[in-house]
Amino acid sequence: MTSPSETFLCPITHELMVDPVIDPDGNSYERHAIEDWLRQNNTSPITRAHLSATELRPNRALKLAIDEYRDSLRKNEQSKTASQTNVTSAELKVLGNYADGFVHISIQPPADAARSPCDICCVVDTSGSMAVQAEIQNDKNEKYGLSQLDLVKHALKTIINSLLPQDRLSIVSFANSANVLFQLTKMNEDGRSSALAALERLEDNGQTNLWDGLRTGLDVLLKGQRNTGSNSALYLLTDGCPNMEPPRGHLPTLAKLKQKTSFNCSINTFGFGYELDSKLLEDISILGNAGSYAFIPDGSFVGTIFVNAVTTLLATVASNIQLCINGQQIEPSEYTRWYSSYFTDHGTVFDLGSITYGQSKDILIPLSSDDAMRCEFSIVYDTLLEKKKRAKFNVNTNPQSAVIQQMKQQKFRLQLVDCVRTVFEAMRQKQKTPGTTNTALDVAMDRMKMLEEEMQNYAKNNDEYVNDLFADLTGQVKEAITREDWFKKWGVHFLPSLTRAHLLQYCNNFKDPGIQHYGQGTLFSEIRDEMDTIFCALPAPKASQQTGAQIDMSVFNNAAGGCFFGGCTVCLMNGTSKLIKNVQPGDRMAPHGGKVNYVVKTKCKNQKAQMVVLDNGLMITAWHPIRHNQQWIMPCSLVSAPMDICCEEVYNFALDQGHTLLVNDIECVALGHGFRDDIVRHAYYGTQQVIEDLRQLDCEQNNSGVIEITEDILIRNKKTGLASGLRQIDEQNQQQQILVQ
Repeated sequence: MTSPSETFLCPITHELMVDPVIDPDGNSYERHAIEDWLRQNNTSPITRAHLSATELRPNRALKLAIDEYRDSLRKNEQSKTASQTNVTSAELKVLGNYADGFVHISIQPPADAARSPCDICCVVDTSGSMAVQAEIQNDKNEKYGLSQLDLVKHALKTIINSLLPQDRLSIVSFANSANVLFQLTKMNEDGRSSALAALERLEDNGQTNLWDGLRTGLDVLLKGQRNTGSNSALYLLTDGCPNMEPPRGHLPTLAKLKQKTSFNCSINTFGFGYELDSKLLEDISILGNAGSYAFIPDGSFVGTIFVNAVTTLLATVASNIQLCINGQQIEPSEYTRWYSSYFTDHGTVFDLGSITYGQSKDILIPLSSDDAMRCEFSIVYDTLLEKKKRAKFNVNTNPQSAVIQQMKQQKFRLQLVDCVRTVFEAMRQKQKTPGTTNTALDVAMDRMKMLEEEMQNYAKNNDEYVNDLFADLTGQVKEAITREDWFKKWGVHFLPSLTRAHLLQYCNNFKDPGIQHYGQGTLFSEIRDEMDTIFCALPAPKASQQTGAQIDMSVFNNAAGGCFFGGCTVCLMNGTSKLIKNVQPGDRMAPHGGKVNYVVKTKCKNQKAQMVVLDNGLMITAWHPIRHNQQWIMPCSLVSAPMDICCEEVYNFALDQGHTLLVNDIECVALGHGFRDDIVRHAYYGTQQVIEDLRQLDCEQNNSGVIEITEDILIRNKKTGLASGLRQIDEQNQQQQILVQ
C-alpha cells in the first residue's frame, strides 16, 4: 500500500487526519491539534500570521479523500491478514553432543518464515510513583521533564503501530485496583485507533496494586486465547514498587494461579527508573513461563528495549520449551543453576522459554559419559499449530572440532552468567550487612578475574562472540560492581537484566556487545528495523513535567546531525588546538586520531542560530549528541532552553575513523559515525548515506573537502519529519532542489 498523500497528514501531529479543518490561507490541520495549538498561540504554526479558532472551517473535500484512502487501506489489511495467517507447523531440530564431561544440547529453529501472529496484553502501572520524572544515568541526574508514564505511553504507541491485523492487543491499567482499558482487539486500522485513544486515558494516581494488574492481564489473555495460531505474551510495565500485596505474597499467589489455570503466555517485565523492586520483577518473569526482564533506567533505553522485546515475540517460532532428562536428577552447577528447573519422578525438567527464527537455544549439562548414554533426552514445546509437541533425540559421543568450539563458547556464556550472578548476590548480601567481612564476595571477585583472563586469552584466536562476552564482563558489568553507589543505584537492576538475556539467549537492547549475537536471522533484523523506524517516526510525548528545551523523540532513540559554533576550540591529535572555523580537511582530531574528510559549513538564516551554551563555553545545537559522564546525551538536557547566537555559519565534520572530536574538551560525535547506542544513533546522520551525499556535494563544489550548504538543504521524511537526505544542485538555476524520499 502506498504512503498517504502529504495533504492527508496533519502538519502538527504528522498523523493521518480524522476531522480536518482549513484556515483562511488554505492550510489544513487535525481539528483537536490546531485547537490545542491556538489555546497557547495566536498565530498559524505554518505562516505565523494571526489566526484564531473562529476562522477555521471543516475541510469536507479533504475528509472525503482521506476516508477513501482509509477504506482502501482497510481492504489491503484484510488481504494482508488472509495471506499472513496461513501459518504452518514448525519443527525444531535438536543436536546433542557429548565431550569433556558435558552434554551440549543445541535446539535449532527452522529456516526463516513469516512473522508470527501474536496476542499481547500490556499491563501498565499508573500509580502515583509513575509520575516521577525519568532521569538520565549520571552523577547529576539530569531530567527531560518526561515522567515514567510519559515514556510508557510512547513505548505502547510503538507496539500498537508495529502490529498487523493478524495481531491482537489489550491494555490493562492498575493503581489502587486494575482496570481493563482496552479489550483484546485485532490491530487493524480501527483497532489501532481505538488502542491509541485508550492510551490517552492513562493517568497517574493512587497506589501500586501490582498483583491485581497482573491477575487481570492474565485473565484477559486466558479468556481471549486462541486455540492455535498465535504467540501470547503479557508485558508488565512498572516502576516495581508495589505498596499493596496479596496475603500470600506475589510469587506464591502467581504460582497458585499458574497451577490452577495452566496459562501458557510468557510474562515479560519492564522496570522503569532506579526505585524499582527488580528482584520481584525478575522472579515474576521466571515464573511466567521463562519470560524476560528488562531494566529501563531512563528515556534513552525506551526505544532499544521495546523494539527488541516486540521483535522477539513476532519472530518467535516456538514457546514454552522444556528440556526433559529422564534417568537422572541433575544437581545445580555453575552451568545450570540459573535456569528454572524442577525434579520429577523420572528425572529433571528445564524451562528454556521461547526460540526465535535465526537463533539457537543452547544448554550444557554436566554428566559422566555413562550417565549421558543412560539418560533419555527430549524436548517439549508449543508451536503456532500444536501444543506440547515432543521430540526425542540421541547424544553423539564423537563430535567434530566445530562442535567442540561451540561448546567452549557456551561454557564461557554460562560461566559469565554464573560469575556475575554470584558477585551480584554477594554484593546484595553485603548491602544488607554493611561493615561486615564478606568472604564470599572476595572469592566471587577472584573467580570473575580468572574468567576475564581466560576469555581474553581465548578471544585472541579471533573468536568474535567470546570477545564480545569479554567486553560485557569488563565493561558495564565491571562498572556496575566497582563502586557500591553505582551498584546500589543501577547495577542492582541492570545485572539481572543482562544475565537473563545471556542465559536465555535473547537480544534485549542495541547496547551490550555480547547480547547483539542473539539478534540473528533475516526476519528478526527486518522486524527490528521496521520497529526502530516506527519508534523514531512517532510524535514525541507531551512532557507532563517539562523542565528543559522542547522534547523530540530523537533524544530517546536517535541522534540528530547538529553543528558547532565556529568560535569553539577543537583538540588536534598532535596536542595543539584550533578554532572550529579554522579546521581543514586532513586535520587529525583527538581523541581517536580521525582525519577530517569533510568540513560542512552551514549558512545561518538571518545570521542567527539556536544553540545550547554550556558552562565551559561549548556552543552546540540542541540535538547534537555529546558524551557526558560516560553517557551519550543531548546538550539540551543540560540547560533550560537554547539561545539565539549571532553567527554567519555553523560547522560539522566527517572523519575517516574514530568519529568523535573534543570540542571545548567535550567529546562530540561526527557525521557518518555508525554508532548504535540509542541517544547517538541516527538513521541518516549516523550512516554511510550522509557520507555519500557529502561526497556528491563535494564533487559539485570543486572537490576541496569544504562543503558549503544552507539550512534548506535538509530533506525530511514527509510523514515523520526525520532527516533522510541532502538536496542536490539543479544545474539550470544552481539552487538546491528537494528529492522526495
